[in-house]
Amino acid sequence: MADAPDLDIETLRLVVAVDDTGSLSAAARERGLSQPSASARVRAFEVRWQLTLLERTPRGSTITTDGRAVVAWARQVLREVDTMRAGLASLTGSRRGEVRVAASLTIAEHILPRWLGALRERMEVHPQLHVVNSDRVADMVRSQLADIGFIETATRAAGLDHRVVGTDRLVVVVHPDHEWARRRTPLRPEVLARAEWVLREEGSGTRSTFERALGGVPTIALQAGSTTALMGAVRAGLGPAVISERAVATEVDAGHLVVVPTTLDLERPLTAVWRKGARMSAATSALLAVAAGG
Repeated sequence: MADAPDLDIETLRLVVAVDDTGSLSAAARERGLSQPSASARVRAFEVRWQLTLLERTPRGSTITTDGRAVVAWARQVLREVDTMRAGLASLTGSRRGEVRVAASLTIAEHILPRWLGALRERMEVHPQLHVVNSDRVADMVRSQLADIGFIETATRAAGLDHRVVGTDRLVVVVHPDHEWARRRTPLRPEVLARAEWVLREEGSGTRSTFERALGGVPTIALQAGSTTALMGAVRAGLGPAVISERAVATEVDAGHLVVVPTTLDLERPLTAVWRKGARMSAATSALLAVAAGG
């Protein structure tokens, strides 16, 4: 009989995520997969091993008895895989000064380059940078795809240690012809809630900070995955946006956008996160020290 092919580690992580989150759709989001792709992965596993992992009903998917056995074995396998990855990373990282960094957009574009420059002055280092939204930063650090992450939110992620390393301020901006552009008195939440907004995608620190300050979910005119796209949409007159004051300063100074006064508290912490109990490499520890030192 031919040897069985290697198990697909990512599919095992997906199956465990189904057990953790309670549904295939939630597990797909956590693993960064589309629902069809996640479903196809599970079906391929079921066909290969002639098992039924999930019982599919109109109300969703539940794990079968066989599926629970697979989840239990998968957890053991993944623990060993993660332990080996962490060990290999610590060996190579300590010698070569490698550090894998995941950072949300504003930090990656406007703050992290300065930190990395200061780090290079202290030691020879070879950083790998992943630019994703705040939710994905936490996932990457938790999954050991990144050694340290930097996010723009006060949310405390499970399984991660954290340290506030600075603050950032968001502002509401509009096109110079917008009716709010001439406001001198701050706009209150009830007025802001009636507008249609140009905002970042769900899971971004900017979006979550604004929704928390507003006290509700705003109406969305356009959802964009980058600050550049947001500013372009505001300049095109699609609606007001909430953007980091650092990121929009040049556009405001040039007169292309106008900052609108509001009563909202739009200050947010910049937070470093790393796996709870993980031993940092020298490069990762040095980067955290640089960030915490401003």
